[in-house]
Parts: sequence; structure tokens; C-alpha cells
Amino acid sequence: MNSPSLKRQPHGMSLVELMVAMVISLVGVLVIFQVFAVNEDVRRNTTSGSDEQTSGLLALLRLERELRLAGFGINDFDLMGCNMSMYDKQSALPNVPPFALAPVQIVSNAGATPDTISIIYGDVSQTSASVELGTDMNTPLDTVTLTYRYGFNTGDRFVIGQQLPPAPQPAVNCTMGEVNGLVGLIDLKHDTAGYVNTVSGLLVQPRFNAAAGFPVTYPYLAGKVMNLGQNPTREQFTLSVGNADPTQNNKLYVQNFWADAADPASSAQPVAEQIVALKAEYGMDDGNNNGTIQRTTYTADDNIVDRYIGSTDATAPNNLPLGQQQQQAWQRVRSVRLAVVSRSLVAAKPLQGTTCDATPDYTDDANYQVRWARGPDAPAGKKIDVRTSADWRCYKYKVYESVVPLRNVFWRQP
Repeated sequence: MNSPSLKRQPHGMSLVELMVAMVISLVGVLVIFQVFAVNEDVRRNTTSGSDEQTSGLLALLRLERELRLAGFGINDFDLMGCNMSMYDKQSALPNVPPFALAPVQIVSNAGATPDTISIIYGDVSQTSASVELGTDMNTPLDTVTLTYRYGFNTGDRFVIGQQLPPAPQPAVNCTMGEVNGLVGLIDLKHDTAGYVNTVSGLLVQPRFNAAAGFPVTYPYLAGKVMNLGQNPTREQFTLSVGNADPTQNNKLYVQNFWADAADPASSAQPVAEQIVALKAEYGMDDGNNNGTIQRTTYTADDNIVDRYIGSTDATAPNNLPLGQQQQQAWQRVRSVRLAVVSRSLVAAKPLQGTTCDATPDYTDDANYQVRWARGPDAPAGKKIDVRTSADWRCYKYKVYESVVPLRNVFWRQP
């Protein structure tokens, strides 16, 4: 008896099963890519936020540190704020354009143009008190005779000036000299002869001594000398935006005009990157109320800030006439209010469409959050214009603010 033949069973997957498997796989791939895209956005935002925070803090910390030094060695109120007329052999203009001997000077700019901040401080290590002249200067090249000479070395730079004369007599400019010789017990030499620096032991040529001497002669007792030490600082913080070279943009720079030409600090050096705005205002102790600070009473010279103003204010020190009024205004600058704005390194993708929307438009007052200087006059803060490029809305911004008291003005020499 023959057994019935068995039919061979088919192996593998049917077309329907393959199609179902492909659909499931495609759904899985789509889910994976969606998760990857979300994670990538999170990573980009986290990394950009970290870069933004690092840059902002670096810029603010450097500015705060320099502002705390501002005024050291020049805090004699008879000379602080005087009009400086000086010679500098290494400068592009040896007869340097006059400037105020003020701890801090601000240039306020409108729109997206950043402000600039200039700072002056000395480097003396033994004494920062001013010294009166012990005799009249008869000629601009006379040695400077002091009532005492403690703490002076060859190579020290010094400021010489005099007390403000009574009105209506005009103020007398102050100037800078370089000690290139110690004559007798109380005299300072300041001519163009080379000398051996007492501190470094090197033979050097004077940089700040003009062949003709000082611009004016200074009288006994009314004249004063402030020792600034071997390496005083006159520096300027600037921010580069809108530069034709994109590699130079969004960088905070500092330049020390009194640094030696061989020192890199004598040219503008970058301090922080991805900084797009710098704002600053004077904190004035002048007894005036402009609504920026709420106080019960506003009293001048009580060492409490009464208001904040920019350099464009009509009553800012730089806008007052030379003489007692301007010098007194410089002396009443007790603090600096400042803000730096950092930008994310990587552009954020639009939430919808192709139009950047990481930052609300500048004209959107309700939602624009790049602000600073909140106070009674501006509860929501003053807007900071960060429209430094066409794609500015593609980036996120962070504002870092601080108020720095000028402690060397508080610790002044009466």
C-alpha cells in the first residue's frame, strides 16, 4: 500500500508580512530621527548657553576688577579731574590730546554702537599720598623740589599739578613726568637724559619727558606731585561690532596707552568673545534726582549715589566747562553701573518656518528681554540694542550687570 505523498510546506515571509515589517521599521526610523533632532537641539542650546555664560562672566569680571583699581594713586581731590596735558614719545601724537585725570571716563553711544570705558590708576607700592612742592619752579625744566621724597625711584612716573585757583581765574593744566634722576635729598630730575632704572637696573631713555619740559611752571605749596609708580595704567575697553572683518566682531578689547611699546598690552587685546553690547553709566553723588534711584533725601558729597547718568547727559562731567565745576563733577563720580551682553555661539533653529525667532524683535516691547538698568524710571529695564548683524534674531542673548563702587574715590586724600 502506497502512503500518500506529503506536500512541501512553504518557507520565508509573504509579501504582506514584508510590507508590514517595512512599515514598522520606517516608523521606528522616524521616531529615532525625531528623538535625535530633539536631543541635538537640546545639546546645541546647552552648549551655546555655556559659551554665552562663560564669555559674559569673563568680560564682566575683567571690567569689575579694573574698575575697582580705578583712581588708585590719583585720589587727591586737588588734582583729580584736572585737565591733563602731557608728552609721550611712544604715542602717535607725542603731544597727547588733553584728557581729564579721572578714574573712569565713559563714552555713551546710541543704538547698537557699544559704549567705551577708560580707566586710570597708578602702580606705586610705597605711598600713594601726594606731596607738595617745596619751592617754586622758575622754568619748565627746573628740577621738582618736594617737601619730602620718600617712595620715589628713578623710572617712576608722576603727575604734577596745582590746586584750583579761586574763581574767576582759569584752571591750570596738570601733566606727567618721568623721574630720571634723584638730585640731593628732595629733588626729582625730569629731562631727556638716559638713566638707570632703580627698580629694574636697566639703562633706559625717558618716555614722558619733553625736551622743553613741563607745559607750565608750578608754584610752592600750591603745586602737588602724585607718584604713579613704575607702570601706571591708562586703558580703554572697546567692543568691536559691524567690522568688515567678521573675525574681529563681537570681541571685547582692552588697550593700555601707557604700556611699553614692546608690551602686547600697548595694542588692543581681546578679553572675551561673543560680546555684542557694552553699556555704562556714572553713579553721581551730586544731590540731584533724575528718577534712577529712589532715596528719601538727595544730598551731595555724602558718599551715597543720587543718580545714574551717561556721558551724553548735559550735566555729565565731560560736558561741563573746564575748571572747578568740571573737576568737582569728576570727583563726585562714586560708582559705575555697567552691563555686558553675550551672544550664543551657534544660531538657533526657528521654531516654525524659516524666519529666525530665537530673540523677539527689538520693537516688541512686551517680549524683548535684552534689558538693563531697572529702576524707578525704568521698572522693566532699558532696552539694549543688539541688532549688530542681519541675522541677530537667530541668536540668544544674556545680560550681565553690575554696580562697581570706586573705592579709591571714597578713600580719597582730602
